[in-house]
Amino acid sequence: MPTLRPMTEADIAALHGLSLEARWPHRAEDWRLMWEIGHGLVACDADGHVTGSAMWWPFDDGLATIGMVIVSPRLQGQGTGRRLMRELFSAAGPRTIRLTATEAGRRLYESEGFRVTGSNTQYQGIVDVAAAIDDPRVRPATEADRPAIAVLDREAAGGDRARMLDALARAGRTVVLEEDGRITGYAVCRPFGRGHIVGPVVAADAESAVALASPHVRDRAGTFLRLDTPERDGPLVAFAQACGLANVDLSVTMTRGEPPATGPARIFTLANQALG
Repeated sequence: MPTLRPMTEADIAALHGLSLEARWPHRAEDWRLMWEIGHGLVACDADGHVTGSAMWWPFDDGLATIGMVIVSPRLQGQGTGRRLMRELFSAAGPRTIRLTATEAGRRLYESEGFRVTGSNTQYQGIVDVAAAIDDPRVRPATEADRPAIAVLDREAAGGDRARMLDALARAGRTVVLEEDGRITGYAVCRPFGRGHIVGPVVAADAESAVALASPHVRDRAGTFLRLDTPERDGPLVAFAQACGLANVDLSVTMTRGEPPATGPARIFTLANQALG
């Protein structure tokens, strides 16, 4: 039976190899960013080789997300995934836990008390900028905007994700939507996987989300871009499709515990499916 131990920075190369084995797009740099802002476990065989992983990210005392749950395909069906998950549940304590699940993993999570509370659709492709709009309310974010972005994000997510937002800001570019001197939306774009990912995008409505995503789309003209969204239709989905991004995957959002209260702003795209 594999042994479990805390994930360390020295594991990143092996974890990258594990995700390649599972045909996930994550680069070593993507693993490093998630490790820097979260906590993880690895499963190791008798020779010390990494054969499984799981991570969690606390967003204050009431909320956490779980992701990067991988077991080497050649070792699946032996209970390693469940062992890893239960260790994370113990670490998260009484927090409400959210995760994104594939159909293959859904039954495992349901048996551990999770229920489906939404969905996520992945769009990706080579960017066509014809649909991008120029909204004068949207501008590059500054250091002075960080507190307002953190407050807005907390209202939308139901937890304090300031540490994650700081890491994403360092890794990529952030724009904000300002109305009457108040920040009412923001959008991040950063390198990820095969190219770049737009997310999170937090806004009051889908039209504002399109305005916030547009500068990032223009920046990535002719390159590979990904966008993960809980939206199933509407202006943002139409925008993604008009930009040449195809629907390549649909997964479900699952929650264990009482969903946290959220404000009027909404999360229109995710940082990625692990972080939410």
